[in-house]
Amino acid sequence: MKIKFFLIILFTFPSYAIRAQNGNELTIQQKQYINKFIYPLSTFEPSTENNEDLKVLNKFIGNCDIVGLGESTHGSSEVYKMKYRISQYLIKDLNFNIFSLEANMPESYLMNDYISRNIDSPEDVLRGMYFWLWQTQETLNFVEWLKIHNENTNNKILFDGFDMQYYFGALKQVRDVYNANNYPLDDINSLIKILKDNKRGQKKYAKKIQVIVNELLNKVSQKALTIVDIESRKRFLQNISIIRQKIQVGSSATRDKFMAENVDWIKQNYVPSKVILSAHNNHVSKGNSTSMGYHVNQKYHNDYVNFGFAFYEGNYTASIGKKIGTFPSQTAPTGSLEYNLNSLNIPYFILDLKSIKEDNNELGKWILKKIKFRKTGSGSKDDEFRKTNIADSFDYLIFINKSSHSNLLREY
Repeated sequence: MKIKFFLIILFTFPSYAIRAQNGNELTIQQKQYINKFIYPLSTFEPSTENNEDLKVLNKFIGNCDIVGLGESTHGSSEVYKMKYRISQYLIKDLNFNIFSLEANMPESYLMNDYISRNIDSPEDVLRGMYFWLWQTQETLNFVEWLKIHNENTNNKILFDGFDMQYYFGALKQVRDVYNANNYPLDDINSLIKILKDNKRGQKKYAKKIQVIVNELLNKVSQKALTIVDIESRKRFLQNISIIRQKIQVGSSATRDKFMAENVDWIKQNYVPSKVILSAHNNHVSKGNSTSMGYHVNQKYHNDYVNFGFAFYEGNYTASIGKKIGTFPSQTAPTGSLEYNLNSLNIPYFILDLKSIKEDNNELGKWILKKIKFRKTGSGSKDDEFRKTNIADSFDYLIFINKSSHSNLLREY
């Protein structure tokens, strides 16, 4: 009996070790190794006054002046709170001065009227940014924090967007300049008509229509020569660029390329600037050659650092089947990144992927390969997980064990 027992142990253990190395379950050794690269976080709440746990960001970010903060879904309260908590720290302690998000640029820029001049309603501005995902209590609380911050410092934060999915805000702001200066509206009215009559949803405009629109925009852009205020002039011209971009967007790759160009525009037009980019994981990622983050990284190299976000289970706000509301998330399956990280029994932490990649230890190889990782946006699919090379996509990853839905400002 002793011999049989010995043989069972002998052959069972290597089998378990192989399964573990394939990523189904982490071994004790793998857990001990990965723990060396984990920095626990005390909370996701932005209102906390003790930020000792965030001081590790000083080392991670260093002198970088562009930080990308991702999200695995557009509707997790804890993810947004953590992003806003980190953003507040970057602003207060690391002197970041621009917060920019995955929302239409002209409409987002209007938030500066509220946070810097106490004009307009923040709820109205958020509503004007089209998508429900920004119309939440979490985002409103952050906006209110920005306003209070700006009231108590000379180094005011600029609020901006870098997306171009709609032309309405850009065209309205251009028309406002025409009205303020009593310019004839013939070209503006022609633009409104041709853009409206030839719209194709999220498809790009036909080439012949693009030519006509660009000719009209060339004429409109000449009015910039008469605008004295520098800020007004550069925004006037950028609004024209947003319209040019919109009529060309017909794929996610083109959209990401233009988002990266708009990030570059922000960097070039606000000097010196340190910019926070808030967007989906897919957009801030460095690993996909068509993503915004890839393009930003190609231009700015070591000046760009990014953080992916992940959670294990819970629910979130989403738009599914023409309904906007709370939906259950898929609990991370065995072998996924989130499943493995949850097995460490640390509720919130930062994982230093960059150092794991540099160390290249056999015990960390499971996270350096493609692994199942949650990828949802404003909606959801039956299987929320896709094989992704996490270490190539992000410098760091922030894990949260449980998600709850973001808190919408109104019912849909």
